[in-house]
Formats: sequence, structure tokens, C-alpha cells
Amino acid sequence: MGWEKKRKHPRFRASENALAASGDDPYTLMDLSSGGVGIRFYGDQPLPSEIHLDLFFLDRELALTGLRCRKIFESRVDKGEAGQVPEWHVGLQFENPGPEMLKMLKHFRWTED
Repeated sequence: MGWEKKRKHPRFRASENALAASGDDPYTLMDLSSGGVGIRFYGDQPLPSEIHLDLFFLDRELALTGLRCRKIFESRVDKGEAGQVPEWHVGLQFENPGPEMLKMLKHFRWTED
């Protein structure tokens, strides 16, 4: 059985103008669902097991801030080049998402206009 069949919540590609951050650390928002998000970042250290995440847009005044998340997946993506900063792919699960937050999440999905 593949990952998609095991998923509790359908996953959607994130809008290319949507970003994620925790404090001063920026992340690329790869995908999202009502259960959590997938992010990508470059760094020497993995993420802690729990973080507070902010989702926002560069071109709009819309943001979800202080989302409590728990790390459920992490993969270090090495390209094999010496001295390269590691790339990480991380799956984060929302902790106790409220109905208003779930409603706002749809604005962060990628759409073809």
C-alpha cells in the first residue's frame, strides 16, 4: 500500500507564493493538508521534534501564525558534493488545529488561475 492510500487527509500542492517560518528560520512550503504540512529547508541541523510554525504570503496580507506542529517525518537529502549545506524534507503534523485555522488553510493551496 502506497503513502497516498495511507494518508488520513488529502494532500495539496502549496501555492508558490506561500512560505513557512519558525522564528527567523524560513522554509519552503511544499504541500499541505488539514492534518499538516511538508516543508523543505537547507541547514546543518535537523528541526526539533516540536515547533511553532507561521504560514504567510509574500504578496498578500494573509497569515496563520503560531501553529503548533510535531515532526512526523524527516529526510536529509544529500547531493554528494563536499561542503554543500544539507537539504531537509520534513513532514509536520498540526497539534490541535482549530476550525478557523482549517478554514484558512485552503488559501495556501496552489491553484491554476
